[in-house]
Amino acid sequence: MNKPLSTLSDDEIRQIAVLVETLEHSSFDFLQVESGDLKLTLGKGAPPAAAFAAQGAPPVHAPQAPAATVPAAALVAAPEHSAAAAPADGTVAIVAPMMGRFYAKPEPGAAAFVTVGAQVDAETTVCLIEVMKVFTAVRADLRGVVTEICVRDEQFVEYGQVLFRLRAG
Repeated sequence: MNKPLSTLSDDEIRQIAVLVETLEHSSFDFLQVESGDLKLTLGKGAPPAAAFAAQGAPPVHAPQAPAATVPAAALVAAPEHSAAAAPADGTVAIVAPMMGRFYAKPEPGAAAFVTVGAQVDAETTVCLIEVMKVFTAVRADLRGVVTEICVRDEQFVEYGQVLFRLRAG
């Protein structure tokens, strides 16, 4: 990490804590994140430098938003399984900003945040993603109409997985 800990904001420290907890419970040995001038490498197995050299894997870029509310469109890089993010029908994908459990409702028994046909704007919360009892609100980050909900309530989702499709406008 190039940035001294004393210059990190509370939100950045909270994001790092979520990353550490996520890595602990994943099958990955390490994670490298670059966000602006912050470069962070976390590991629980083989040294990351040797693993990156062996695999030729590029670092993953993290969203710039605080962990509490992540705009879905702020992702800089997404894994291959979200390549369908720009289908021919002109819709725009809202993708998972992290891996975790997807919640379509704010609490059990409540109405879903959004349904197919719902009008959303940039500030509309479309779902929650829970990692280690930390719930992160995902915003639409653009104005449009929900055309498809691509995952089920309480389904585990991966980073970059398509959650919703919107017709912008």
